[in-house]
Amino acid sequence: MKICILTPRFPFPENGGDIVRINGVCRYLKNKGHSLILVSFCSKFDIKNKNNLPESIYDKIYYIKRNGIISIINSLFALLINKPMQIGYYFSIKYLFRFKKIVKEEKPDIFISHLLRMVPYLNICHLQERSIVDFPDVFSKIYDLSKLSYNLSLKKIIYFFEKNLILTYEQKTIALYKKCVLVSRSDKEYLGNPDSVFVYSNGVQYVPVVHDNYNHNKMVFIGNMRTVQNQDAVKYFVNDIFPIIKISIPEAVFYIIGAEPPADIINLSDNKNIIVTGYVDSVENAIIDSSVAVAPIRIASGIQNKVLIAMACGIPVILTRIISMSIPELKTRENCIIADEKQEIADAVVFVMKNIDIRNKIGKSGYELVKTVYSWEKQLNGYESGIKAD
Repeated sequence: MKICILTPRFPFPENGGDIVRINGVCRYLKNKGHSLILVSFCSKFDIKNKNNLPESIYDKIYYIKRNGIISIINSLFALLINKPMQIGYYFSIKYLFRFKKIVKEEKPDIFISHLLRMVPYLNICHLQERSIVDFPDVFSKIYDLSKLSYNLSLKKIIYFFEKNLILTYEQKTIALYKKCVLVSRSDKEYLGNPDSVFVYSNGVQYVPVVHDNYNHNKMVFIGNMRTVQNQDAVKYFVNDIFPIIKISIPEAVFYIIGAEPPADIINLSDNKNIIVTGYVDSVENAIIDSSVAVAPIRIASGIQNKVLIAMACGIPVILTRIISMSIPELKTRENCIIADEKQEIADAVVFVMKNIDIRNKIGKSGYELVKTVYSWEKQLNGYESGIKAD
């Protein structure tokens, strides 16, 4: 089949969970023999580097430049007419005209909307019967939980106003489309277990070779630092948990690994016990020598790639219950450690870092879980089925 994928931002480099998700889906579809057409908003940088893509996932790529000023105006207009601001922010007449032309000339069999933001283009072109809507996250859930965020921010304020609007839009989309895809069963339950929602989880692209040598003092957090949920988790760890750990392990070093850290995250670094790396070319290479990975997430939806990636590297993961629910095979003190309270998290980190055998046992169990269960091929089997092709 010829499949057309609509994305709100260009899916390279892979510097966020949403991009990892759509490229994972498209690699799976490509391996199944489908022809893929990408229609994506982009920047000048994306166009300049279009010939430097790491691999050829997409057979054709159509770029549409987004005007930032018009996006802001459209988002405010959307709010005035009781639609989510993000729907307005990513709506473009230029994108719509280009998309209509692609539909006419390329004649795709089916379409995939990556995130709710691209659904309006499918609605206008009456393509509901031939489309899949992929939700890496349930935004209404994230917006609701954002009230737990460590501090006040512009995004947190926007989330407060967006929460009910985005929930209504999610519900309308689920009612209108026959196949909406989530990555977590807990998210489907949050939305009331609708029949039109199917769960196809995330996977890992490859499992690296794990070595026994590692830095016994190194802790890591992995995450796209643009998001409120990752910023909150890092601040929570640095301010409330790390000081407890340092009492027992003064030499402990915490690495914050993820693209686009804002100034308040960068300022956490002391270049001694706290290191902020920003974007790295290979997350696996950056974390493979770590003693433990921490994921003290309090605001979450979907499945956390940070957990799968760390486990694929043989690193034991200490994570909160809210994100453990998206990976039903997790068992605390067997292939991970689940902890919520700050003292509980700190104690778990110290326990793992000081007990080599326990550390290696949990890391190996997590590694085997990812290797046997969480390949993209297994998690996405049947993803494109059930859609009426033209």
